[in-house]
Amino acid sequence: MATPLIAALREARAKLEAVSTVEPGEAAVARRLARELDDAIAGLDGCGPERDLVSIVCHDLKDPLASIVMGTGFLKKTIAADQSAARRVVEAISRSADRMTQVIGDFHDLAKLEAGLLPFELRPCSVVAILRGAIGSFEAQARERGLALSLEVEAEHIDVVGDPMRLTQMASKLIGNAMKFTAPGGRIAVRAAEENGRVRIAVSDTGRGIPSERFASLFDYAANARRSPRDGPGLGLAIVRGLVDLHRGEIAVESRVGEGSTFSITLPRA
Repeated sequence: MATPLIAALREARAKLEAVSTVEPGEAAVARRLARELDDAIAGLDGCGPERDLVSIVCHDLKDPLASIVMGTGFLKKTIAADQSAARRVVEAISRSADRMTQVIGDFHDLAKLEAGLLPFELRPCSVVAILRGAIGSFEAQARERGLALSLEVEAEHIDVVGDPMRLTQMASKLIGNAMKFTAPGGRIAVRAAEENGRVRIAVSDTGRGIPSERFASLFDYAANARRSPRDGPGLGLAIVRGLVDLHRGEIAVESRVGEGSTFSITLPRA
């Protein structure tokens, strides 16, 4: 349960994150204070033991999973070209290991988000550069699946106040979610534009769409956990919502069954 003291510490942590400085001495002090506030919040938070358990489990899974990833990488290089059956098995193991790595990372990030301990630094950054980087990591997968993936921006220079790594994470989660629910031959468009002094980033797809009665629970990880991985977005949208909140932004969804969906994020302009 969040006590008034924890709430006050979290408010101080948020204000500290909002301060931007380029002076090395001040930046070092800010980082030290941030770590001390994080430690204080973690020590006082009554939910600490459960979050500690999540962190321990995630940490303990990383080493054996890394061994699986390394082993499958080695097998890919050594299996003869004519051993197609063996190669398919190894590639399936590799894909599953990659998925497990992503899930572990999502659990870890979600636990830190809820505890207010996710590393986060606000500064002016280029939306176009971030979106191009995020799209680039999906281009090969989109080609393999027969999906058209495009970026549409109204200007080359659109800046927001945000954390570049977390903005990339948000965009990647939304693009990955769109690809998951869009059939081969479909289209995914990523757009960025300035609207009323703010910046709107939208990811649209021509996928199967979402019933309106599910809109309210889309960003609730507990509700999505009750659905199968094929039917729900998993932890991704809950993480996006948490990151949007950190950026003092807003997230919305528009969708029609059979026609596709658009997830949009509105952020403060730099």
